[in-house]
Parts: sequence; structure tokens; C-alpha cells
Amino acid sequence: MKTLYRPEGARMHRADTWKTSAYAFVPYETHFGELCGFADDVVAPGRGFGMHSHRDMEITTLMREGAQRHADTTGGAHVLGPHAVQTLSAGTGLSHSEMNDSEHAPFHSYQVWVYPRHKGTAPRYDTFSYRPEQKQNQFLLALSPDRREGSALIGQDAFFSVAAFEAGKRGRYALRAPGNGVYVHCARGEVLVSGLRLREGDAAGFWETGGVDVEAAALAELVLVEVPMARGVRV
Repeated sequence: MKTLYRPEGARMHRADTWKTSAYAFVPYETHFGELCGFADDVVAPGRGFGMHSHRDMEITTLMREGAQRHADTTGGAHVLGPHAVQTLSAGTGLSHSEMNDSEHAPFHSYQVWVYPRHKGTAPRYDTFSYRPEQKQNQFLLALSPDRREGSALIGQDAFFSVAAFEAGKRGRYALRAPGNGVYVHCARGEVLVSGLRLREGDAAGFWETGGVDVEAAALAELVLVEVPMARGVRV
């Protein structure tokens, strides 16, 4: 097993008048396999990301708190609340906006970028919603390349999962495809992942292994991004 440890302090932190962000990777510069962006954003009430463009990228939003209003040039228009995941395949190109749907409360989200399996595909988006109990003491699959287990579709041989483990509970995440690695982000609490201790904001990548063992030291919430590793690791 090979390991990449990314403590909270190793992220790039940026504060603007309307948001605070922490970035684990920079697209086109750093990556863990096909994973090239992991932004932790808190956006002020009534503010957000105005209409802007992307192409040839798989962009996923995982909501933590609050509500984000999304609109894009495929005709997509909806509000994402807590326990919601959206995946956007930019393909040949699209524009979208991501605004705080509240004038009173911030929203907190993760935006994750993954390189696509193929370039030049038709733009599209998909969503996945879940109940909190569905991820209790287990790994809930949110995105996959084939919609397995009721997940939403991503245009890469990648798998996104969420989990919440009570203190003392254990689990094993088995990688779903040969040649893949998994990036584990601790969203809350404290957890041991194959012996490596992660606290809120910490993350670690694991590859050349069949899976990782998880044991919560305190109530812990996790986001797991499994991706092909042929691109290697660059930080």
C-alpha cells in the first residue's frame, strides 16, 4: 500500500469578502490519480459563483450545509440541499452558476474535480440525494460510472461514497476497480484509516491496495473519492 497524507494545514486557504475556501489540489497542476480538485467552500448568504464556463471535466458538488441554487446551459435548474450530490459532465462545454439560495445563512459544500474518461462528450448533469441514516456506519455509494446501486452517473471509472461512523465503529472500504486508489477526506470528527489518524479537514490517499480499514475515534463523517491512478500523484 502507498499513502499520501494531506493534513488540513497543507491545503491552500483563501478568504474573500463573500466566501472562505480551502483547496487540496489545483486542476491541471496537482492531482491524486484522476482527482485534480477538492475545494472546501463556505459561501455567504445571497452570494455565489455567477455564470462561468467549463469543458472536459467531471465536476461534483457535495452539500454539507445550507442550500445552493444551480442553473446551467443544459437547461438544468434546481436547488441542492444537505445530503445532496450533483455531478456535472462539462464535455464539449457548458456554463453554470452556483448561488446561495438563502439571504440569511451561508452554505457549505465540497466541489470535486475529476478528469473525464473521454473528452468531447455531450454536456449533462445528474443528482443523487440520500437520507442521513443511509450512510450510518457504512459506505453509501453516490456516484459511479454505471449508476450501480442507485448512484448518479460520472464520466470516469470513479466512485464517490459518503459515510458517517459512530465512535468505536469500524468498516472496510473495498476498492471497486483494479488500478484505482481512494482519497479519504475527514469532514467531521476523528478517524483511523488503515492506521493513519485523520481529523476534520485532514485527508489521505491510498493506492496499490485492495481496500482501507476505518475505525472512528469520535463521531466521524467521511467523503471517499475512488479514481484510476495511471496518472500518478503530484502535490
